[in-house]
Amino acid sequence: MSRSGRENSHDERLESSSVSLLRRDIKAGSPSHSAQRAVAETPDDQIIDRALEREHSRFLNQSDVKTLTDIGTFRAVEFNDLARHRYSGDTAEARKHLSNLSRAGLVRSRISYPERTVYLTLTPVGHRLLAANRDRENPKQKLYHGFVKTREARHDAALYRLCSQAVGRIEHTGGKVQRVILDFELKQSINRKLAKLNSLSRAEQVHERRRIAQEHGLRVVHGKIPLPDLRLEYEGPDQQLAKVDLELVTEHYHRGNLIAKAKAGFAMYAFAEDAARLRPAMQDPEIMQEILSL
Repeated sequence: MSRSGRENSHDERLESSSVSLLRRDIKAGSPSHSAQRAVAETPDDQIIDRALEREHSRFLNQSDVKTLTDIGTFRAVEFNDLARHRYSGDTAEARKHLSNLSRAGLVRSRISYPERTVYLTLTPVGHRLLAANRDRENPKQKLYHGFVKTREARHDAALYRLCSQAVGRIEHTGGKVQRVILDFELKQSINRKLAKLNSLSRAEQVHERRRIAQEHGLRVVHGKIPLPDLRLEYEGPDQQLAKVDLELVTEHYHRGNLIAKAKAGFAMYAFAEDAARLRPAMQDPEIMQEILSL
């Protein structure tokens, strides 16, 4: 379910709501059209953001940091998923806390149509404050803010759900996740290196492509470097560093996609409704891999 790219383009089906209305949006699943706010920041917006940043810089507690980190790591998350995983299913507490973060100008909400799913993202102020207040032991963790297209918000939100389940498996065995890496972070690093191969001979390109893949902990499959949707770097119970690459597969994956992901060594997850349809295909001799249900 990898993405082809990221662009801050407007999508009319993902409506923006004022941060002050986040509580109402979550409760009613309905935004106020008169309170819609443009994604692009004007100079006045930036001045206001800086003022908010100074005003709230002293008030981020550990609970704030954890919630903002969950949102910022994936760019966008669904309210219901965040309430389930960060607040142990206590939607009232989640609504109260997120409304406080919204009033502080740190979180913004949007609602998709026709599903009326509430998505959350960091504001520029929230992003900067989180970067300044997060735990220093994890400086490599990339953080994101701002909405993109509807399908991208859905994808990011689905990865949060996938990640939460995979983290639970790792922690159950005594491990501790150190870093979450999304596909486009890997893609950016790899593409920079691949762009330098054009002047090489074919044999040299093959050799260098394999070296680049190994450098990133990946494999070359059929001449290409498959990228996972999500990578978790973690410390095992023996204090050894390890990683797991995760792929969110859907019913739209054809046999060739599944074979490439399996040969790349990715752990594959699917939503329950897709997993049932995909399991017969996973018995292909070239795949032979369990598919985990979300």
